[in-house]
Amino acid sequence: MVNEEAWKEIENFIFIGEERLQPADLMIVPGAPQELLAHHAAGLFHGGYAKVVLVSGKFSYRRQSFFEEWKANQGKEGTGLGGDTGVDPASYQTEAAWLKALMVREGVPESAIWTEEESTNTFENARFCRQLLEAGGIRPHTILLCTQAFHARRAKMTFQSEFVEQKIYVSSVVTRGIGRGTWMQTQEGFDTVMKELENCGAYFSGRRMYE
Repeated sequence: MVNEEAWKEIENFIFIGEERLQPADLMIVPGAPQELLAHHAAGLFHGGYAKVVLVSGKFSYRRQSFFEEWKANQGKEGTGLGGDTGVDPASYQTEAAWLKALMVREGVPESAIWTEEESTNTFENARFCRQLLEAGGIRPHTILLCTQAFHARRAKMTFQSEFVEQKIYVSSVVTRGIGRGTWMQTQEGFDTVMKELENCGAYFSGRRMYE
């Protein structure tokens, strides 16, 4: 027997980003080797939800290069838009640089896209973005976080722990076929969501967060 109520509660916790969006001072895109993420961010930009985009990410700490990370994600359902994007991932050293190139190809002005290219996990995404903005004397009041659907809750929790005075909105996009109503259809989707649920606790345990 499947405990449908428990699964629905997990789904409602993990998958956020469907609230009524409002224009924000800044859009932040935590990097991932996903063309759909760049496509979604470009759509939000063209929709007037932000005039400046900060894309964050080197590559996963589990990998030796961005291209290695990109290759590891190929073949997974929903990784891209299909067809040739004309933006060769082998030509880029970081997630942020590649996603920026994809967004520029979709008509986002290069001058409107900033990059942070040192972070290797979500905590570093949030912290390094905050440090970069503070170093430039930039203090947005509102932030639009553009992220993968299964990663939305942990991303918002993490960025809110660094941007404690800002209002953070979330707009998520389904990647790898893992979204609300579909995550239990594959072993990969189920395991990914369970890992996110686990990480939402593991990320925030310990003295630093408790204090």
